[in-house]
Amino acid sequence: MDPRLSETEKALRDLVRAEVSAIGVAADDIDQGVTTAANAINGLATADILGIYAPETHGGCGAGPVELALVSEEIGAASATVGVVAISHMVSSFLLDTLGSPEQKQKWFPADADGTTLLALVLDCASSLLESPRCGAHGEKATGGFYLDGKARAVTGLTLSDSLIVPMEVGDTLMLAIVEVDSDGVSIGVEARQLGLNGAGLASVEFNRVHIPAGSILSAGNVVETMRIADDLFRIGHAGLCVGIGRAALEASTAYVSGAGGALCREQSVQWMLADMATETEAARLLTWYAASRTVSGEMREAAPMARLLAADGAVRASRSAVQISGVAGNERGSGVERLYRDAKAMELHHGAVEVQQLAVAGEILPGLVKDMSPWQ
Repeated sequence: MDPRLSETEKALRDLVRAEVSAIGVAADDIDQGVTTAANAINGLATADILGIYAPETHGGCGAGPVELALVSEEIGAASATVGVVAISHMVSSFLLDTLGSPEQKQKWFPADADGTTLLALVLDCASSLLESPRCGAHGEKATGGFYLDGKARAVTGLTLSDSLIVPMEVGDTLMLAIVEVDSDGVSIGVEARQLGLNGAGLASVEFNRVHIPAGSILSAGNVVETMRIADDLFRIGHAGLCVGIGRAALEASTAYVSGAGGALCREQSVQWMLADMATETEAARLLTWYAASRTVSGEMREAAPMARLLAADGAVRASRSAVQISGVAGNERGSGVERLYRDAKAMELHHGAVEVQQLAVAGEILPGLVKDMSPWQ
């Protein structure tokens, strides 16, 4: 038993671990474009995992950051590609729950909770390692609502999603708009092949005079502060994915060494690699849990980028060691550990590079001296 988790949290972790086993089997096919992540996402929805951040009153689980971290690790160990899409949906659910009116929740949450509608938060993954994810969209007041214009170069889950939550600036005010992907004026690009996280629906989107009814604006709260919290939730979720990658690399390496005969087991350099993988993965897991357990937003804002930074670094080292231990076989497409290595490297860049996390941590240590890297001022 793990004394650091409650019985409810352990039950959720075990449920998700059992449900994602099928995703792990399909992970290489998703990565190679043989199939899409859609079936895996549907499986998470059917198992009531995709709606963990939706309120219980609307068919969800009403979970919080700790559950997000646990679920993310399990999905990440199976497929980080599926994980980044699921996290975008879950954080979008948080925004709808926090900023939506009762009428808006009643309208969108049932389909959001059961996975009938997949949500994506339109934040550009940024073209520089020093840029935080943001959306270059702006709104103009119109009769009965707004006109939305702008574009984002790379949005996670875009080609798989049904509805989008789009941060838009109207003058000096930040608003969140819910936009159906088939709305007039919405143009979605083609998903490009990448180093890692292939199949995550990463594509460009452009908005050209898209009419947004007033009833599709989420504004029942402090939008700027809520977006900052959403930033921290993304970091916790992505840290969990990286912990999952590190764990999968360790498990694959241990199985390979155990099945390769006594000589490899007795090789001291291999033992050192396995020991480092286990230690760094556990350290990242505990820091991720710590960040997720912070109930004060300021405390979470300090710990979340630390967890994201440590977990991403650990995932790259663990997956690199897994390829090294497997030798030539580990370098082959379809080996599993090769995909883990590429996904881990992609996670160092995804949704705020590790350098952004370093600057965020430094900003907490030296407030007022280091530039705030958050796009939500």
